[in-house]
Amino acid sequence: MKRVRPGAVLLVAGFMLLVTSYTLLMVSYVRMPGELEGADFLMSYSVGSVARQYGLRQAYNLDLEAAAQAQAAGTLPGTWQVLPPNHPPFLFPFLTLLSRLDYRAAYFGYCLLLLVLAAAGLPSLWHVLRASGWPRKQIWIGLSAVLLFEPLFFSILKGQDSALLLLGGMLWFSGLLCSDDRLAGLGLALTLIRPQIAVLLAVPFIFRRRKVWWWFCAGALVLGLYSFVQVGWGGAKDYFHILTISTSGEGYGLSETAMFNLTGLILRLAPSLEITLVHALGWGFYFAVLIGLCTLWRFSKSIDHAHIALAVTVSLFAAPHLHYHDLALLAVPLLAVGLAAVPARRLTVPVAAALPMIVSVVLLLSEWWQPAHFTVPYLLMAALPLATWRLEKPHEIG
Repeated sequence: MKRVRPGAVLLVAGFMLLVTSYTLLMVSYVRMPGELEGADFLMSYSVGSVARQYGLRQAYNLDLEAAAQAQAAGTLPGTWQVLPPNHPPFLFPFLTLLSRLDYRAAYFGYCLLLLVLAAAGLPSLWHVLRASGWPRKQIWIGLSAVLLFEPLFFSILKGQDSALLLLGGMLWFSGLLCSDDRLAGLGLALTLIRPQIAVLLAVPFIFRRRKVWWWFCAGALVLGLYSFVQVGWGGAKDYFHILTISTSGEGYGLSETAMFNLTGLILRLAPSLEITLVHALGWGFYFAVLIGLCTLWRFSKSIDHAHIALAVTVSLFAAPHLHYHDLALLAVPLLAVGLAAVPARRLTVPVAAALPMIVSVVLLLSEWWQPAHFTVPYLLMAALPLATWRLEKPHEIG
């Protein structure tokens, strides 16, 4: 009789727990009256509706967005607090097509699109894991664990486009480890869906592996032209106006105290501080992180797993605008930890492959226990770079 391994049982149990929990959460979210109508997807649907009726150049018009969101939510115009479309227009043509559908049908279509975007990065990860000597079975486990990563699920559930951010992160990660600067740079260009994060990840490559920087610039130029053709000068002006609203953190459904960055941490720990001082501290830290990463890249002999984990986690923490769904990018440093831990004999390949799944279970449990809601993600952001740095000890600089 074949012996049942405890590790395999735990793996299957974790997989079933996540799949069952995600299914129940999705069903509950869709069936609860008014819940789906208040989701972040409302912003995406209204963008498509405005673009279809008035043209893509009006997609950032807040007055039109407010009216479209009120109509989709079933409220009177002026009574719905508009969710500002503060993301670049990379997916706007798809949103225009989806807006032809009923709101709920469009939501499921958008979820499918986001899942496809997340899955599009898996072939590049397969190549990295295969080159690292992982067996095919463990690679499948690792790729499945990425797709089941809990912040990614919540981003899809809410109708956020963090899947595109993760896709860019996976391509960047794969390109760096496979010495493919073109893939790394073009992947970084896709992270421009969150410009505040993309800047911190991309600029340091001016000082080390500069081809990554130039490919990032090439990809950014193409995306910039593609975006400008859609929205024009007027739309670009409206977009930058919305960015100033988002960075101010005031009104429009924005809640900085609910963010998982430094600004949110300060506001929760010291709510009496003047908001202008909090923003000054946040932006000061942002530029300090940028300078620190550039300095580290300049004096490091190579860019490895530890650098990747550090860059991603500090970029998320320093970003002036960061909600939970963008923690989907943490799947990248989790993979970095796994790849660094196996040759160091700290983790077996099966455990390293399942690491995103293990962390997902912990994060899911933290959602149900309020004191851990913020604590666990912050601890994770702190632990990932420390773990990879300790495993690789990349202290040889010069």
